[in-house]
Amino acid sequence: MTHIPIVIPSFNPDDRLITLIKQLHSSKNGSKQKIIIVNDGSSKKYDDIFEYIQKNFQVTILKHPINFGKGRAIKTAINYVFKGIPEAIGLITIDSDGQHSVTDMIKCTDTFLTKPKDLILGTRAFDHEVPLRSKFGNLVTAKFMQITTGIKISDTQTGLRVIPKMYFKALINMKGDRFEFEMNMILEAANYDINIVEVPIKTIYLNDNKSSHFRIIHDSLSIYGVFFKYIFGAISSFVVDILIFMFMIGVLNKLSVSAAIVIASIVSRVTSSVFNYYINRKIVFKNNNRLSLISYYTLVLTQMLLSTGLVIISNQYVTHVNITMLKVIIDAGLFFVSYQVQKHVVFKGPR
Repeated sequence: MTHIPIVIPSFNPDDRLITLIKQLHSSKNGSKQKIIIVNDGSSKKYDDIFEYIQKNFQVTILKHPINFGKGRAIKTAINYVFKGIPEAIGLITIDSDGQHSVTDMIKCTDTFLTKPKDLILGTRAFDHEVPLRSKFGNLVTAKFMQITTGIKISDTQTGLRVIPKMYFKALINMKGDRFEFEMNMILEAANYDINIVEVPIKTIYLNDNKSSHFRIIHDSLSIYGVFFKYIFGAISSFVVDILIFMFMIGVLNKLSVSAAIVIASIVSRVTSSVFNYYINRKIVFKNNNRLSLISYYTLVLTQMLLSTGLVIISNQYVTHVNITMLKVIIDAGLFFVSYQVQKHVVFKGPR
């Protein structure tokens, strides 16, 4: 247990942080684990709390000069453990506002000891007692993640996590400094052969969760940002693709239907793909690896062949639907597959 440090990111804490530290020190397991608090640029009026903890308990306090965000605080702690505590087999994060019990922390730690290479998430049940803001946000995010990535996690925003050592280096360099970092941690796990295990924990919300520093609009945009930008780029390219396809079908009306579809598909996809590649490389995934061009156009060719073939086949059996509409429906279905391939293969950053 001494080799699984406890990490507590903290910004403008109240007495609940002191209560948590007392509970950790009085618990059988928590008292044996090294405790690391990251003061993420809290205001000076909170210095008394950190000074009290420093004076009365054996803890390590790391301090940011300004508020960088929860994600950066966790990265700072991971880097500290990675370099300064080489015997650590992982670390556990727990929020400072009393929303996680020490009993549940120990429960997650015990699970980790049986699965030391897995990412353990302490997941809450969102019943009628949970504040609407938190319930709505968590459920929407969980469903959004499942639809767009296929990853099914019931509580994507839980702060109670046990992180395996083999994931440390990747997390230190991972994108995101605020709440989106916790989302990225889940999204990228499979790329580093990290399995995710959910451990049910008690749902605790104090004073309607008013102490939360989660900014609904700003942080939600950060969490969903990459996908939103991808949607914008894809829709723009999609419009270009469809318009050119319609134009070519009209120009090639003297050819057979199949030949017109093939030629129109090639011309429209090549034209729109140039625009789409630039948007995704420079704005969405921000990856300047020139080798991505080869991977991207391999994907474009594959997607074009699939789209063309499916449109031709569908046109033979669904004769009452316009060819352009068939293409719209089929390409919409290929949209999510293309996103996953681009994110995890074409524009994937270095491991």
